Amino acid sequence: MKIINTFKEISSCFQKGIFSIEAWRKYVGNISPELCEKCESDASEYDFHNAVLPIINCVLNYNEKSARAEQSFISVTARLKNSIGRLFESEPVLDIILYLGLCNGAGWATSLDGRDVILIGIEKVVELNWQDEESMQALIFHEIGHIWHKICGNLYPEARSGSESSMVQLYQEGIAMTCEHILCGDDSYYHQNINGWLDWCNENKSEIKKEYLRRINNNESTRDFFGDWCSYKGHSDVGYFLGCEFIKFLLNKFSLTETANLSVKDLMEYYKIFALQG
Repeated sequence: MKIINTFKEISSCFQKGIFSIEAWRKYVGNISPELCEKCESDASEYDFHNAVLPIINCVLNYNEKSARAEQSFISVTARLKNSIGRLFESEPVLDIILYLGLCNGAGWATSLDGRDVILIGIEKVVELNWQDEESMQALIFHEIGHIWHKICGNLYPEARSGSESSMVQLYQEGIAMTCEHILCGDDSYYHQNINGWLDWCNENKSEIKKEYLRRINNNESTRDFFGDWCSYKGHSDVGYFLGCEFIKFLLNKFSLTETANLSVKDLMEYYKIFALQG
């Protein structure tokens, strides 16, 4: 496992703190020849000047938040070996990289140059105010959960419809959230739990389960269940809670590794049972 911190390169890359796409391309090219195209392709539908550039400029101009994010990254990754054994039998071949992206996500489990990587986008970390150690740990643990799923199961089961894609996303985030709980040693921890978020989710669990099922049955979008920029009834990231509850249900019948290898057909069938339990 390699830890790669490019924070110093970020501060030295842009003259007078002014963002330049050419300078950024050179900077990420030094991390990996594949990274530039990966980020730009992922962000191709974003409104760069109005949605992305202001967030990047926050990193370049608000050094206190950025510096704290780097220190949290250093502290969290320094003690990873103390917890990684709770999930992996041996240390995974994995790079964890702190970098400046194009608002591609605070955490992104992907691959570069044939290696599994976790990209920690400092611009999104700062935007979301996740620069403290607790939030950074949750973020990294969650992305490690996706890597575990890729190594030990089937992270990308084939989805042939919008409904199946919604089920796969719920499954992926539920497995990652379960792994996060294992790594932190607390099966009720959610860094999203601010202003009564978890209490609300628990109080409305039956309705949330059934609403997700209704949308799957009708091939309706479930986008508002995921992501800090979306919300379901005024609450963001409800899908992470729901996914984790679904995985807990499956763990009554299967091991975690068996659960991580289920087919979309099985997931659809078991979700209907789970949702209609009340």
